[in-house]
Amino acid sequence: MNFLLHFIFIAAFLLVYVIAIIILKPFRMHRKRPVSTITLKTSYLVYLAAFMLLAYLVLFFSITSEPTEEATDEKILTVFTIFSVFAFFIPNVGIMIRRSIKTWRVTYNYVFTAINLIIAGGLIYYITDIPWQFK
Repeated sequence: MNFLLHFIFIAAFLLVYVIAIIILKPFRMHRKRPVSTITLKTSYLVYLAAFMLLAYLVLFFSITSEPTEEATDEKILTVFTIFSVFAFFIPNVGIMIRRSIKTWRVTYNYVFTAINLIIAGGLIYYITDIPWQFK
């Protein structure tokens, strides 16, 4: 039963990723801004892969422990939670409103490429830093 649940979540995450690729069309060349558009779309796909990997690991392999009285663990969890909320909203909003930006589009693409890569790096840092309980 546990294998089936893992399979369902992996299939759902892969379906979301494939749909994102189909919608974004990351390697379709833009006439006016080919490089900045491709970098924005590929950085978003890198972010999305890191976010879905972290979500999968948190769902199935996070360590459940009793509450402790240590303030440092609570502060780390608060920072992780705040970062996760921002990591969920900022890149998604950035990729959705990109077409409404007309005048500074190349700069916008590069700024959100940097934001996506920074957030993906932070997510990968959390993936490597958190002790997972693999069964």
